[in-house]
Amino acid sequence: MANDVTLDDVARRSGVSPATASRALNGRRGVRDDVRERVLSTASSLKYRPNRAAQNLAGGRTSVIGLVLGSEELVGNTYATSIVQSVAAAASVHDEGLMLILDSQKPAIAVQNLLSDGLVDGVIISVVAIGEQWVEELLDANIPTVLLGAHPRRTDVPVVDVDNLTAGHLLTAEVLRHGHRRVAMLAGPQSRVDANQRLRGFRAAHEELGLAVDESLIFPGDFHGQTAYQRAPEIFAAAPDAIVACNDDMAIGLLRYANEHGIDVPTDVSIVGFDGITLRYPEYQITTMAQPFERLGRTAVASLLDLIRGDSVPPEQLLGPQLIERGSIGSPPET
Repeated sequence: MANDVTLDDVARRSGVSPATASRALNGRRGVRDDVRERVLSTASSLKYRPNRAAQNLAGGRTSVIGLVLGSEELVGNTYATSIVQSVAAAASVHDEGLMLILDSQKPAIAVQNLLSDGLVDGVIISVVAIGEQWVEELLDANIPTVLLGAHPRRTDVPVVDVDNLTAGHLLTAEVLRHGHRRVAMLAGPQSRVDANQRLRGFRAAHEELGLAVDESLIFPGDFHGQTAYQRAPEIFAAAPDAIVACNDDMAIGLLRYANEHGIDVPTDVSIVGFDGITLRYPEYQITTMAQPFERLGRTAVASLLDLIRGDSVPPEQLLGPQLIERGSIGSPPET
Protein backbone atom coordinates (compact mmCIF):
# COMPACT_ATOMS: atom_id res chain seq x y z
CA MET A 1 0.00 0.00 0.00
CA ALA A 2 1.09 3.60 -0.64
CA ASN A 3 1.08 4.38 3.09
CA ASP A 4 3.67 1.66 3.67
CA VAL A 5 6.26 3.41 1.48
CA THR A 6 9.00 4.92 3.63
CA LEU A 7 11.70 7.51 3.10
CA ASP A 8 14.22 4.66 3.03
CA ASP A 9 12.30 3.08 0.13
CA VAL A 10 12.46 6.34 -1.85
CA ALA A 11 16.17 6.76 -1.09
CA ARG A 12 17.04 3.18 -2.05
CA ARG A 13 15.08 3.34 -5.32
CA SER A 14 16.66 6.74 -6.15
CA GLY A 15 20.18 5.53 -5.38
CA VAL A 16 20.83 8.15 -2.69
CA SER A 17 21.11 8.24 1.08
CA PRO A 18 18.01 8.84 3.23
CA ALA A 19 19.50 12.21 4.27
CA THR A 20 19.85 13.29 0.64
CA ALA A 21 16.34 12.06 -0.15
CA SER A 22 14.99 14.05 2.79
CA ARG A 23 16.77 17.23 1.66
CA ALA A 24 15.48 16.78 -1.89
CA LEU A 25 11.89 16.17 -0.80
CA ASN A 26 11.92 19.14 1.57
CA GLY A 27 13.49 21.61 -0.84
CA ARG A 28 16.69 21.94 1.14
CA ARG A 29 19.85 23.24 -0.49
CA GLY A 30 22.90 21.10 -1.23
CA VAL A 31 21.18 18.73 -3.67
CA ARG A 32 21.96 18.76 -7.40
CA ASP A 33 19.00 19.55 -9.65
CA ASP A 34 19.18 16.19 -11.44
CA VAL A 35 19.27 14.31 -8.12
CA ARG A 36 16.36 16.36 -6.75
CA GLU A 37 14.30 15.63 -9.88
CA ARG A 38 15.11 11.90 -9.62
CA VAL A 39 14.07 11.74 -5.97
CA LEU A 40 10.86 13.70 -6.59
CA SER A 41 10.01 11.51 -9.56
CA THR A 42 10.67 8.35 -7.55
CA ALA A 43 8.57 9.59 -4.63
CA SER A 44 5.73 10.37 -7.02
CA SER A 45 5.90 6.96 -8.74
CA LEU A 46 5.91 5.19 -5.38
CA LYS A 47 3.08 7.43 -4.12
CA TYR A 48 5.21 8.29 -1.13
CA ARG A 49 3.64 10.72 1.33
CA PRO A 50 5.46 11.85 4.46
CA ASN A 51 3.69 11.68 7.79
CA ARG A 52 2.76 15.35 7.94
CA ALA A 53 0.85 15.04 11.19
CA ALA A 54 3.93 13.81 13.01
CA GLN A 55 6.18 16.37 11.32
CA ASN A 56 3.86 19.26 12.09
CA LEU A 57 3.45 18.20 15.70
CA ALA A 58 7.22 18.01 16.12
CA GLY A 59 8.00 21.23 14.28
CA GLY A 60 4.99 23.36 15.17
CA ARG A 61 4.11 23.77 11.48
CA THR A 62 0.87 23.77 9.52
CA SER A 63 2.48 22.91 6.16
CA VAL A 64 0.33 25.63 4.60
CA ILE A 65 1.83 28.67 2.87
CA GLY A 66 0.06 31.77 1.61
CA LEU A 67 0.20 33.50 -1.78
CA VAL A 68 -0.77 37.17 -1.66
CA LEU A 69 -2.44 38.76 -4.71
CA GLY A 70 -4.97 41.52 -5.25
CA SER A 71 -8.34 39.93 -6.04
CA GLU A 72 -8.92 42.26 -8.99
CA GLU A 73 -5.64 41.13 -10.54
CA LEU A 74 -6.83 37.54 -10.85
CA VAL A 75 -9.70 38.50 -13.16
CA GLY A 76 -8.56 38.41 -16.78
CA ASN A 77 -4.88 38.68 -15.86
CA THR A 78 -3.04 35.76 -17.43
CA TYR A 79 0.24 36.73 -15.75
CA ALA A 80 -1.34 36.50 -12.28
CA THR A 81 -2.99 33.21 -13.22
CA SER A 82 0.38 31.85 -14.35
CA ILE A 83 1.92 32.84 -11.02
CA VAL A 84 -0.83 31.08 -9.06
CA GLN A 85 -0.45 27.92 -11.13
CA SER A 86 3.34 27.83 -10.79
CA VAL A 87 3.33 28.43 -7.02
CA ALA A 88 0.55 25.88 -6.52
CA ALA A 89 2.46 23.26 -8.51
CA ALA A 90 5.65 23.92 -6.53
CA ALA A 91 3.81 23.77 -3.21
CA SER A 92 2.27 20.45 -4.21
CA VAL A 93 5.70 18.98 -4.97
CA HIS A 94 6.73 19.79 -1.40
CA ASP A 95 3.41 18.50 -0.05
CA GLU A 96 2.51 21.98 1.17
CA GLY A 97 -0.99 23.38 1.20
CA LEU A 98 -1.52 26.74 -0.51
CA MET A 99 -3.88 29.46 0.68
CA LEU A 100 -4.66 32.30 -1.72
CA ILE A 101 -4.93 35.67 0.00
CA LEU A 102 -6.85 37.81 -2.47
CA ASP A 103 -9.08 40.33 -0.70
CA SER A 104 -7.81 43.83 -1.47
CA GLN A 105 -10.21 45.78 0.74
CA LYS A 106 -8.70 45.86 4.24
CA PRO A 107 -7.54 42.36 5.09
CA ALA A 108 -4.27 43.20 6.85
CA ILE A 109 -5.59 42.49 10.34
CA ALA A 110 -7.36 39.31 9.23
CA VAL A 111 -4.24 38.08 7.45
CA GLN A 112 -1.98 38.84 10.39
CA ASN A 113 -4.42 37.05 12.72
CA LEU A 114 -4.33 34.11 10.34
CA LEU A 115 -0.56 34.04 10.64
CA SER A 116 -0.36 34.70 14.37
CA ASP A 117 -2.90 31.93 14.97
CA GLY A 118 -0.49 29.56 13.24
CA LEU A 119 -2.76 28.70 10.31
CA VAL A 120 -0.15 29.70 7.72
CA ASP A 121 3.62 29.31 8.08
CA GLY A 122 4.69 32.10 5.74
CA VAL A 123 3.72 34.01 2.61
CA ILE A 124 4.82 34.67 -0.95
CA ILE A 125 3.79 38.15 -2.08
CA SER A 126 3.41 38.71 -5.82
CA VAL A 127 4.57 41.96 -7.39
CA VAL A 128 1.01 42.59 -8.59
CA ALA A 129 -0.05 43.15 -4.96
CA ILE A 130 2.84 45.44 -4.00
CA GLY A 131 1.69 48.97 -3.29
CA GLU A 132 -1.46 48.07 -1.38
CA GLN A 133 -1.28 49.47 2.14
CA TRP A 134 -2.33 46.18 3.69
CA VAL A 135 0.50 44.44 1.85
CA GLU A 136 2.99 46.99 3.19
CA GLU A 137 1.70 46.24 6.69
CA LEU A 138 2.12 42.55 6.01
CA LEU A 139 5.74 43.13 4.98
CA ASP A 140 6.34 44.74 8.37
CA ALA A 141 5.02 41.69 10.22
CA ASN A 142 7.55 39.29 11.67
CA ILE A 143 6.73 36.33 9.44
CA PRO A 144 8.69 34.41 6.77
CA THR A 145 8.10 36.28 3.51
CA VAL A 146 9.39 36.05 -0.05
CA LEU A 147 8.64 38.61 -2.76
CA LEU A 148 7.88 37.27 -6.22
CA GLY A 149 9.02 40.42 -8.01
CA ALA A 150 11.04 43.33 -6.64
CA HIS A 151 9.73 46.04 -4.33
CA PRO A 152 10.42 49.64 -5.44
CA ARG A 153 11.81 50.65 -2.04
CA ARG A 154 12.37 47.74 0.33
CA THR A 155 15.48 45.61 0.26
CA ASP A 156 14.85 43.74 3.54
CA VAL A 157 12.70 40.97 2.04
CA PRO A 158 14.17 38.21 -0.20
CA VAL A 159 13.23 38.59 -3.86
CA VAL A 160 12.75 36.00 -6.62
CA ASP A 161 12.35 37.64 -10.00
CA VAL A 162 13.20 37.64 -13.69
CA ASP A 163 16.27 39.59 -14.76
CA ASN A 164 14.09 42.29 -16.31
CA LEU A 165 16.95 44.65 -17.16
CA THR A 166 18.89 42.09 -19.19
CA ALA A 167 15.70 40.70 -20.72
CA GLY A 168 14.51 44.14 -21.84
CA HIS A 169 17.93 44.72 -23.37
CA LEU A 170 17.93 41.40 -25.25
CA LEU A 171 14.36 41.81 -26.52
CA THR A 172 15.08 45.28 -27.89
CA ALA A 173 18.41 44.15 -29.32
CA GLU A 174 16.56 41.45 -31.28
CA VAL A 175 14.30 44.11 -32.81
CA LEU A 176 17.29 46.31 -33.67
CA ARG A 177 19.12 43.30 -35.13
CA HIS A 178 16.40 43.06 -37.77
CA GLY A 179 17.30 46.58 -38.91
CA HIS A 180 14.57 48.56 -37.19
CA ARG A 181 15.64 52.03 -36.08
CA ARG A 182 12.36 53.82 -35.42
CA VAL A 183 11.39 51.68 -32.44
CA ALA A 184 8.59 52.59 -30.04
CA MET A 185 8.19 51.37 -26.48
CA LEU A 186 4.82 50.91 -24.80
CA ALA A 187 6.09 51.01 -21.25
CA GLY A 188 4.61 49.66 -18.03
CA PRO A 189 3.87 51.68 -14.87
CA GLN A 190 7.21 53.17 -13.81
CA SER A 191 6.30 52.79 -10.14
CA ARG A 192 6.96 49.06 -10.65
CA VAL A 193 10.54 47.82 -10.68
CA ASP A 194 10.02 45.32 -13.50
CA ALA A 195 8.53 47.93 -15.84
CA ASN A 196 11.26 50.43 -15.02
CA GLN A 197 14.00 47.88 -15.66
CA ARG A 198 12.52 46.79 -18.99
CA LEU A 199 12.52 50.42 -20.14
CA ARG A 200 16.11 50.78 -18.97
CA GLY A 201 16.98 47.66 -20.99
CA PHE A 202 15.29 49.23 -24.03
CA ARG A 203 17.51 52.29 -23.66
CA ALA A 204 20.64 50.19 -23.04
CA ALA A 205 20.15 48.22 -26.26
CA HIS A 206 20.07 51.47 -28.25
CA GLU A 207 23.09 52.83 -26.41
CA GLU A 208 25.04 49.65 -27.15
CA LEU A 209 24.68 50.34 -30.88
CA GLY A 210 25.30 54.07 -30.55
CA LEU A 211 21.67 54.85 -31.37
CA ALA A 212 19.62 57.63 -29.85
CA VAL A 213 16.24 56.81 -28.34
CA ASP A 214 13.43 58.89 -29.82
CA GLU A 215 11.69 60.05 -26.63
CA SER A 216 8.52 60.84 -28.60
CA LEU A 217 8.20 57.09 -29.20
CA ILE A 218 8.10 56.20 -25.49
CA PHE A 219 4.43 55.76 -24.57
CA PRO A 220 3.16 55.22 -20.99
CA GLY A 221 1.17 52.08 -20.31
CA ASP A 222 -0.26 50.15 -17.37
CA PHE A 223 0.24 46.47 -18.33
CA HIS A 224 -3.43 46.17 -19.41
CA GLY A 225 -4.39 45.11 -22.93
CA GLN A 226 -7.48 47.31 -23.10
CA THR A 227 -5.42 50.40 -22.32
CA ALA A 228 -2.97 49.44 -25.07
CA TYR A 229 -5.88 49.06 -27.51
CA GLN A 230 -7.14 52.52 -26.57
CA ARG A 231 -3.69 54.07 -27.02
CA ALA A 232 -3.03 52.25 -30.28
CA PRO A 233 -4.24 55.04 -32.61
CA GLU A 234 -1.70 57.46 -31.10
CA ILE A 235 1.08 54.88 -31.21
CA PHE A 236 0.49 53.77 -34.81
CA ALA A 237 0.06 57.40 -35.90
CA ALA A 238 3.68 57.99 -34.85
CA ALA A 239 4.66 55.54 -37.62
CA PRO A 240 7.18 53.35 -35.77
CA ASP A 241 8.95 50.53 -37.60
CA ALA A 242 8.52 48.32 -34.54
CA ILE A 243 6.91 48.41 -31.11
CA VAL A 244 8.32 46.82 -27.96
CA ALA A 245 5.38 46.25 -25.60
CA CYS A 246 6.38 45.92 -21.97
CA ASN A 247 4.15 42.86 -21.52
CA ASP A 248 2.15 40.43 -23.66
CA ASP A 249 -1.25 41.76 -22.61
CA MET A 250 -0.37 45.14 -24.12
CA ALA A 251 1.14 43.49 -27.20
CA ILE A 252 -2.16 41.65 -27.70
CA GLY A 253 -4.07 44.93 -27.40
CA LEU A 254 -1.89 46.46 -30.11
CA LEU A 255 -2.25 43.41 -32.35
CA ARG A 256 -6.05 43.44 -31.98
CA TYR A 257 -6.16 47.06 -33.08
CA ALA A 258 -3.80 46.40 -35.99
CA ASN A 259 -5.90 43.46 -37.19
CA GLU A 260 -9.10 45.49 -37.02
CA HIS A 261 -7.63 48.46 -38.91
CA GLY A 262 -5.77 46.76 -41.74
CA ILE A 263 -2.28 47.15 -40.29
CA ASP A 264 -0.23 44.09 -41.18
CA VAL A 265 2.12 42.62 -38.60
CA PRO A 266 5.02 42.27 -39.35
CA THR A 267 4.93 43.75 -42.87
CA ASP A 268 3.82 47.23 -41.79
CA VAL A 269 5.10 47.16 -38.23
CA SER A 270 6.78 44.62 -35.95
CA ILE A 271 5.41 43.98 -32.45
CA VAL A 272 7.07 42.10 -29.59
CA GLY A 273 5.92 41.41 -26.04
CA PHE A 274 7.16 40.16 -22.68
CA ASP A 275 5.97 37.34 -20.34
CA GLY A 276 5.24 34.44 -22.69
CA ILE A 277 1.51 34.22 -21.95
CA THR A 278 0.77 34.43 -25.69
CA LEU A 279 2.36 30.99 -26.09
CA ARG A 280 -0.95 29.59 -24.83
CA TYR A 281 -2.90 31.22 -27.65
CA PRO A 282 -2.09 30.15 -31.23
CA GLU A 283 -4.04 33.12 -32.61
CA TYR A 284 -1.44 35.52 -31.17
CA GLN A 285 1.83 34.80 -32.97
CA ILE A 286 3.81 37.44 -31.08
CA THR A 287 7.56 37.18 -30.50
CA THR A 288 7.97 37.36 -26.74
CA MET A 289 10.44 37.17 -23.89
CA ALA A 290 8.93 34.24 -22.01
CA GLN A 291 9.17 34.20 -18.23
CA PRO A 292 10.14 30.86 -16.62
CA PHE A 293 6.99 30.66 -14.50
CA GLU A 294 7.62 27.09 -13.35
CA ARG A 295 11.13 27.95 -12.13
CA LEU A 296 9.90 31.16 -10.51
CA GLY A 297 7.30 29.25 -8.52
CA ARG A 298 9.76 26.51 -7.60
CA THR A 299 12.42 28.98 -6.43
CA ALA A 300 9.98 31.14 -4.46
CA VAL A 301 8.46 28.16 -2.63
CA ALA A 302 11.86 26.57 -1.88
CA SER A 303 13.16 29.91 -0.55
CA LEU A 304 10.11 30.40 1.66
CA LEU A 305 10.47 26.90 3.09
CA ASP A 306 14.13 27.65 3.85
CA LEU A 307 13.07 30.79 5.74
CA ILE A 308 10.41 28.87 7.65
CA ARG A 309 13.09 26.37 8.73
CA GLY A 310 15.31 29.21 9.88
CA ASP A 311 17.81 28.94 7.01
CA SER A 312 19.18 31.94 5.18
CA VAL A 313 18.35 32.66 1.53
CA PRO A 314 19.97 35.00 -1.00
CA PRO A 315 18.55 38.55 -0.88
CA GLU A 316 17.87 38.44 -4.63
CA GLN A 317 17.56 35.54 -7.07
CA LEU A 318 17.20 36.56 -10.71
CA LEU A 319 16.18 34.04 -13.37
CA GLY A 320 16.70 34.42 -17.10
CA PRO A 321 13.69 34.37 -19.44
CA GLN A 322 13.80 32.91 -22.96
CA LEU A 323 13.29 34.77 -26.24
CA ILE A 324 10.62 32.96 -28.29
CA GLU A 325 10.50 33.96 -31.96
CA ARG A 326 6.97 33.64 -33.36
CA GLY A 327 7.12 35.65 -36.56
CA SER A 328 5.96 39.10 -35.46
CA ILE A 329 9.32 40.72 -36.33
CA GLY A 330 9.90 41.50 -39.99
CA SER A 331 12.19 43.78 -41.96
CA PRO A 332 11.62 47.53 -41.67
CA PRO A 333 8.98 48.79 -44.09
CA GLU A 334 10.31 50.52 -47.18
CA THR A 335 10.17 54.30 -47.10
